[in-house]
Amino acid sequence: MRILHVTESWGGGTASSLLAMVDATPDLEHHLLAAARSDSAPSAEAAARFATATSLSTNPVAAVVRLNERVRELRPDVVHAHSSVAGTLVRAARSGPAKVAFTPHGFAFDRRDVSSLGRAAFRAVERALVRRTDLVAAVSPHEVAAASALGHTAVAYVPNRATLPTALRASYADRPRVVTIGRVTAAKDWRYLIHLKRYAERQLGLDAMWTWLGGGDEEGERALLAAGVEVTGWLEHDETLARAAAAQLYVHTAAWESAPMSILEAAALGVPLVLRAIPQLRALDLPGLGQDVPELATRLRMLQRSRTDWMRAQADSDELSRRHSREAQGRSLTAAYRGLVGEGPLAPTMTWSA
Repeated sequence: MRILHVTESWGGGTASSLLAMVDATPDLEHHLLAAARSDSAPSAEAAARFATATSLSTNPVAAVVRLNERVRELRPDVVHAHSSVAGTLVRAARSGPAKVAFTPHGFAFDRRDVSSLGRAAFRAVERALVRRTDLVAAVSPHEVAAASALGHTAVAYVPNRATLPTALRASYADRPRVVTIGRVTAAKDWRYLIHLKRYAERQLGLDAMWTWLGGGDEEGERALLAAGVEVTGWLEHDETLARAAAAQLYVHTAAWESAPMSILEAAALGVPLVLRAIPQLRALDLPGLGQDVPELATRLRMLQRSRTDWMRAQADSDELSRRHSREAQGRSLTAAYRGLVGEGPLAPTMTWSA
């Protein structure tokens, strides 16, 4: 079976999630058509995982032309769009017999940096494209529920997972290093992280080193540095993992998400989790959720004080990593693709509480 993956935002969690899907389904023939962010073009190693890897223009008209060219050249069984923009592009330009799968990696209408009118517009676009979508391959229960509410009749849950190239493992330290991973943006809510750091230090006496593994918004980077948070800028993936494994606590303060790869990577490294309990993460049944800054800060302080509590939290991370396995992801995605092309039952719509 031949799959053409399309994304306009190669990099970060989208790239990690897509590569994990490819790795989990080695019996399928995978091709890539991607537009890269300015700071994260596909590496030679990443491109080598695909039968072919070609670039996609950031100009919408040119992108449609290139997409149609690749579909004619490859004659894929499935065109799999990753992210909302690529999903709109692929479905709006759809032609020919190839089936269309869509993984939002976070629906645009879940964003909280746009007005309610803007979110309503995003939702209206998604509803209009339902009839041009054969399958939603959702990476989280929240995404399953959102797709079902839009009216999609075939929704498969394909759980994200971490792919670690080396056997790294976190260990306890009296003075912990607290890390987060990702792009410094409104979505990751760097302001919330600064608030959490200040509260934990001033109210609870937390003594820790704080690092943001990544880069992005200049205002956010300046504010983080002024608050005593090291900002590394963008690192190679292996270096990011090594820096995360050297930490004792992983904090995630995002205002909205889908199924963050960084959380799964931290868990696979054995790093205890301290996570802001947004609806998308609650639906994943993750360990270490906290409803507000005081609750998150209290967990940070507890895990600093007690090696026993830290080891228990590490075991929770290990269990999360076991649940999100290569085998589970491969089974789900292969079954979904086979259902699309008539080699098995079509994935039914599943209902999850969000």
